[in-house]
Amino acid sequence: RRCITEHWVRQEPQGTRDCPECRRTFAEPTLAPSLKLANIVERYSAFPLDAILGAQRNPFPCKDHEKVKLFCLTDRAVVCFFCDEPAVHEQHQVTNMDDAFEELQRELKEQLQGLQESERGHTEALHLLKRQLAETKSSAKSLRVTIGEAFEWLHRLLRERQKAMLEELEADTARTLTDIEQKIQRYSQQLRKVQEGSQILQERLAEADKHIFLAGVASLSERLKGKIHETNLTYEDFPTSKYMGPLQYTIWKSLFQDIHP
Repeated sequence: RRCITEHWVRQEPQGTRDCPECRRTFAEPTLAPSLKLANIVERYSAFPLDAILGAQRNPFPCKDHEKVKLFCLTDRAVVCFFCDEPAVHEQHQVTNMDDAFEELQRELKEQLQGLQESERGHTEALHLLKRQLAETKSSAKSLRVTIGEAFEWLHRLLRERQKAMLEELEADTARTLTDIEQKIQRYSQQLRKVQEGSQILQERLAEADKHIFLAGVASLSERLKGKIHETNLTYEDFPTSKYMGPLQYTIWKSLFQDIHP
């Protein structure tokens, strides 16, 4: 700032001001920070000067460099400021251990929250499916009785229709129950995987030692594969209306060609 100010003072008699480096002219004095230099300063200011100087003098590498350890968020790995190649992580997102610990704690807590929400969704879906299973069985049982009573007075002409309708009902019931039971089995398996994922994350979050915690983060993605599922429950209603309503009238219409009242 002092250098540029003196440079502009010398240019005041000329009525113009420019940048001493790029020679761009300005009507009014305008200063802007050097982002490149600011980034360098910010990166090195994270380390105490005594820690850097002490680490450079120490003949035993890495294990005595605890104060200058970094964490590469891109590679999910601990990086030594002196022992590791700086060029390897030059374009990576590198930060200090405390910030990395807080960032990864936040990420894992968000994942845990998502898994817990998924667990709640799966539990609710299973509850709905099991209730539908009971209602479907109950509806099918009730419909069997209704159909039997309706055909009782029609005798022989209606026997064939009764048999056909019961077979159709059994097919609908079997198809609906099979679909529900398959979904119950799938959601039960997904729920177990979601619970396993929650347990994995809870165990990792319970680790208080920063180095052990961060060292185990890299394997979490692989361990959590296949354990995160969303709840997208869809199902078709049991075709109850097909067998309800004015059943005798429906039967009469279907057999109109055979019955002469």
